[in-house]
Formats: sequence, C-alpha cells, structure tokens
Amino acid sequence: MRLPEFAPSSRKLHKTRPYMRGTDVRYVQQFLKWFGLYHGKVDGIFGPETENAVKRFQSFIKIKPAGVADEKLFEILQKMIKGGAGEWVTLKKDFYHSAYSPVLLSGDLEATKLLKVKEPVALVAKRNVVFTADESYIGAFDLKSGKFMWKSEKITPFSISLASDRVLVSASDLVAVDALSGKTSFKVDGDVFDAPAVAHGGVIYASSRSGAVYALNHRGEMLWRFGTRTNHITPLACALGFLYFGSISYVCCLDEKGTIYWKTRLPGLIKEPLSVYENKVFAVSGEGSIFTLDAIKGKMIWKRNFGEAILAPCFLGESVIIVTTGGKVISLDTEDGRVNWQEDVNATPATPPLACADAIFIGTDAGLVVLKPNGVKIKTYFEGKRISHVIQARLGLIVAAEGFLWELSPLELK
Repeated sequence: MRLPEFAPSSRKLHKTRPYMRGTDVRYVQQFLKWFGLYHGKVDGIFGPETENAVKRFQSFIKIKPAGVADEKLFEILQKMIKGGAGEWVTLKKDFYHSAYSPVLLSGDLEATKLLKVKEPVALVAKRNVVFTADESYIGAFDLKSGKFMWKSEKITPFSISLASDRVLVSASDLVAVDALSGKTSFKVDGDVFDAPAVAHGGVIYASSRSGAVYALNHRGEMLWRFGTRTNHITPLACALGFLYFGSISYVCCLDEKGTIYWKTRLPGLIKEPLSVYENKVFAVSGEGSIFTLDAIKGKMIWKRNFGEAILAPCFLGESVIIVTTGGKVISLDTEDGRVNWQEDVNATPATPPLACADAIFIGTDAGLVVLKPNGVKIKTYFEGKRISHVIQARLGLIVAAEGFLWELSPLELK
C-alpha cells in the first residue's frame, strides 16, 4: 500500500463509539505498520488494535501512552518520517551519508535472531524489509513474516542500494531489480560497477571502477557520462542538488548535468565516501585526516589529523563522530573542529559508527558498543562477537554478528 508523504490530521484521533474513520487514521495505521507497531489491516478505522499501536509508539517516544493521536504525536511522527527513520538505503543510511537516524535507542534492546547468513556484502532496509547481499545472492527478507519475499542467486553483488521501488545492484554490471518481486528491470554493462549507486529526482547516478560517473534514467538509458583521469573515486554522495566524490588528492562536485561545479585539491588519498552535512562536505583521507569544505564553494573550513587511520564518520546534532582504527571515539564540533569529548571503546572497530537520536553505536571485534551522545559508555551487546554490519531498520537495529542476522528492538515494542 502506498500513501503520499505523511500529512498531520486536523483532529485528535482516538477510540470512540462508533469508531473514528478516515484517511488520517489510515496514515497513522500505515506508518505505525511500517515501524512494526501495528499488525492489523490498514482500514482507516480507529479500533482497539490502532489504539494499542499508538500506545506502543507513545511508550517508545517516552510520552504518556494515552492512545490518542494528537498534534504532538503527529509532529513527532512527521519528524521521524522526514528524517528517514527505519530506512537505510545505502552504505551510511542516506545518499548524503549522514549515518544518522532519528530514533530513540539508548534503552534496553532485545535481540531476536532472524536468520543464518554468510558474511554480508551489504545490508539495506526500508520499512519492514531488509535487503541482504553476500557474495552469492541478494534477497528481500520480510521482518513481519520472518521469511524471504524473494531471493536471487543469479547475481554476485559488490554492493547494493535502494531507489524508490528498486534495488540497485553493483555486480560488475549495474542491475536494477524490482524490490517487491526480485525481477530484473534493467542491466547496464560496458564498465565495471562495484560502488553503491545513488538516486535522486528519478535519475540514477553510478560510479565505475574506471573512474567514470554515469547518469541514467529509470530505464537504464545513459543521460550523460563524466570521465575522470583516475581509476579510483569514492562512492557518490548526492545532496543539495549536487554529486560529490573524492579521489587521489582532490574532492569534486558535479551538478546534476555532469558539469564540474568545483574541484578542491587535498593531500593524500580520499578513501571513504564523502559525507554532506549542514552544507559542509566531510572527507576522510587514508593518512588519518578529516577535511571539512564548504559544500557550495568547495573552500576549506577546517581540518584535523588523528595520527592513525579513521573510519567514515557519523553525525549527531552539531557533532561529527570520528572513530580511529585504534578504538578511539572522538566528537568534534562541525563548525570549527574543536574536540567536544573523547572516549576509548577498548576494542578494534569493525564498522563505521551509527548515530541515533540518543545513542552512538559502534560495531567492534568484541561486540556492539553503545555510547551516550556525551561519550559515556552505556553497554555492549553481543559481547565477544565480531560485528560486521549495523544498520537502523523499523524502530531498532539490524546486526550481522558471526554468521547470524539479528534484530535489536526496544523491549516495550514486544
């Protein structure tokens, strides 16, 4: 079922006699269903199941569970939906690589084993479905039923991402697969695609191993191609109407017609995907530096070196969270790069950090470490296990740990 973008109701929704009915009730039911809270039929009738789902959502957001969908609840729900809660469409959540999701996950979480998996190549999620990929297949796993909707063993993926109703698979060829059925929509060959593609405004953008950037329409037909003079560019970031990527000694910004808007020279090799946050571009070099540039002009704002390699960052409020390969976690102010706090996870990081509204998650070789936004350690899940992937889905996390896929959810959702 597809609904337009979430629209708040002009009335309070609650259980009455006779039951309240309307499109506004359907909106609430559908979105709570996508979050895994409502299990009934999306029928536009505010009955007992809808009331209980609203109460569970209110408990989750830590307000009195009265079962009434009022202006405050609509405001919170709209903010979460606009912020992409429950959706993780590429390497670092969104196509501008924020690695941030507006959900509250600092409380106790319950681990549920979903399925046995090989080492995943990638995980992405949208609503109630997790799309998994390893070296031999891609598949769509339904979190409601606990079963695969479809599974394809005809593709050997390097990476995957989501675009509207399609899965974009980089598997030497670029393959677009229908998200509901798993059927191939189109295939692009003639170059080697291994990085996640991005999508915006009905256009798909993909980078190749040869250092080229392609723009494709929904049928896979090429709109334009931009060639670089290098065989290495980072996965694309798409934000503010531009495409951004890094390479050896520079960061480049293209407009959506494939024309260079600006190009800034930097020392060293840019290895991690760029992040665009608060009109700034954040680039991580292989030498352990982070560079912050103006996203529109390309001018340097600040830079900082950590003396050791660092992972791709995440963002939380006005902070950029850096994790070094030695296990240090450092919060920097996005405006000037000053250090807010520093902590040590006492383990080797295995995944880039992920930020939620009230917590920071870091997968390590000895468990999933959780920190408060001020750096204070809360707890460690899956102690002693190596965490290879962590993404945010529904109102929890999906975690790959030593051969199994798990869902971590707040206890009150069960």
